[in-house]
Amino acid sequence: MTKVMTVLGQKPVAELGKTLVHEHVLVGFPGWFLDTRFAKFQRQEAVTRVTAAFQQLKDYGVKTVIDPCPSDLGRDVAFIAEVSSRSGVNLICAAGLYFEAAGLTYTPGRLSEEALTEIFVREIEDGVGDTGIRPGIIKIASGDKMMSDYERKVITASAKAAAATGIPVLSHTENCSCGHEQIDIVTGAGVRAEKFLVGHSDGTEDLSYQLSLAERGVFVGFDRFGIESLIADAVRMKNLQAMVDAGHRERVMMSHDYVACWLGGAPGLQPEQNMADVLPNWKMTHIFETIIPELKRMGMSDADFEVILQDNPRRYFSA
Repeated sequence: MTKVMTVLGQKPVAELGKTLVHEHVLVGFPGWFLDTRFAKFQRQEAVTRVTAAFQQLKDYGVKTVIDPCPSDLGRDVAFIAEVSSRSGVNLICAAGLYFEAAGLTYTPGRLSEEALTEIFVREIEDGVGDTGIRPGIIKIASGDKMMSDYERKVITASAKAAAATGIPVLSHTENCSCGHEQIDIVTGAGVRAEKFLVGHSDGTEDLSYQLSLAERGVFVGFDRFGIESLIADAVRMKNLQAMVDAGHRERVMMSHDYVACWLGGAPGLQPEQNMADVLPNWKMTHIFETIIPELKRMGMSDADFEVILQDNPRRYFSA
């Protein structure tokens, strides 16, 4: 039986159940600790608060969540494991690095592609640090409009590590750019298209871009519902329905890219600001409370959402 690696050990893919493919337990952008205006991080208080957020998902039948936080954005696999244990939600963590403009690049920038591949493989096979917790996916990321040499090197190394270990690849695309270049590199390194999810592909009105990704056999991430500062959810829903109508129901997956806990504060947010005031619909239950009911009114069915939220994640991990 095919299995997937969670932060609490291997689980049969058949038991993944309803799955959100892009949510974050905890994120800290490089240098987060330098902004001393924010309150000191209280670990146990954060665990309790984040656990409660993930427990809310269980009311909607969610059993599994992928947290694709790369190692340079404050990834804390022991924290993720504690939240998984307390909440009862399967959590899957990631190996990999973020894109150049927003990541931690000094050391990776001075390592060869071969060295990075070795580092990723070692983490996937042996665990993160001395925790024994093994990533179940590898995360890649590229910047806006064009891929830098640094990003190309890291993505190639990541794809080679994925091909060597058999785990899927999940990506960040900045403003819906470089998706096809990512596909070229990932599949060129030996990863099958159906084991690659091109993330954040819902941040554009350009349906032709989303269709063109699906036509190459990858999964297309409609994974930022609620972040309406980038594009209205109405556009995301219209294009998602159009993807289904075009015969690509088996190529799309849904999520929010929500951050349940920030180390420091969200980039650009002032200490007195509340993220709920800035993005009132950005929460992990938004898809179930608002988006799915509206899409049903637009003509989509329970069968569509069973495929998108259950069957597609299973195929992604078992391909």
